[in-house]
Amino acid sequence: MNALYRLFLRLRIFFVFLVLETIAVVLLANSSYFQHAAVVDAVRLSKAQIDAVWGNWKYYFSLKETNDRLAAENAELRSRIQYYQEKNHAPVEAIVIDSTNTPVFSYISARIVTNNANTLHNYMMLNAGLEQGVAPDMGVIVHNGIVGLVVTAYDHYSLVKSLLNVNWQVSAKLSKSGFFGPMYWNGKNYREVILTEIPQHVTVSVGDTIVSSGFSSLFPPDIPIGTVKSYRVKGGSFYEITVSLFVDFRKLYEVNVVKHLYRNELKTLEAFESYE
Repeated sequence: MNALYRLFLRLRIFFVFLVLETIAVVLLANSSYFQHAAVVDAVRLSKAQIDAVWGNWKYYFSLKETNDRLAAENAELRSRIQYYQEKNHAPVEAIVIDSTNTPVFSYISARIVTNNANTLHNYMMLNAGLEQGVAPDMGVIVHNGIVGLVVTAYDHYSLVKSLLNVNWQVSAKLSKSGFFGPMYWNGKNYREVILTEIPQHVTVSVGDTIVSSGFSSLFPPDIPIGTVKSYRVKGGSFYEITVSLFVDFRKLYEVNVVKHLYRNELKTLEAFESYE
């Protein structure tokens, strides 16, 4: 209490100044219509500036919530797009048999917790796991490319093998011609991958778009991956194509995990095929 009293004594002149200043402003504002309007405008301007600063602070602290909401909305929109694409292009028998009109793929939004692009065997960790529906052998994508493959999933986190891993390859194709082959990273440039086994008679041009082939349960077809940077004949009759990736793996934050809704059926058929 004594400290508060001493503080008041030290600032008493300032407080008296504030009181007198307030009285002066009130008297000035009431002295004429024009002065009153000027004071009101000044007060409104000050309040608007304060509200703008406060609004910017609120927006800054709500960015995480906003990003999470946008990621979830993006996953939902991707699922809807996939549904309508499959409904429009599916055989009539498939539409009839699938009475629930269930799409083949659904998407789970996730945020990258840790990421690495500096080694030959790169991995990343996501903040989504078994409780969010993520499981091993699910693909991971963004709007402009393939990111990786879920290899391990726990309750709230999952480990993803990056496309930038020399021990993994995916199926990709030339968008124009439809010819496909295995695509892999050679461990050199993190912005480039290699597409192989494209027959030499196929017309290939620099700038052609490379997309996912869709020949697996990991990824839907026609996801953009990159463009042809260069190509050369290798092995006598096949092209080896260097692909410039659309995705910058050093700038990845939000991803979508791809869930194939009939994956168990596919695995059963694949196991039967292997047995034969």
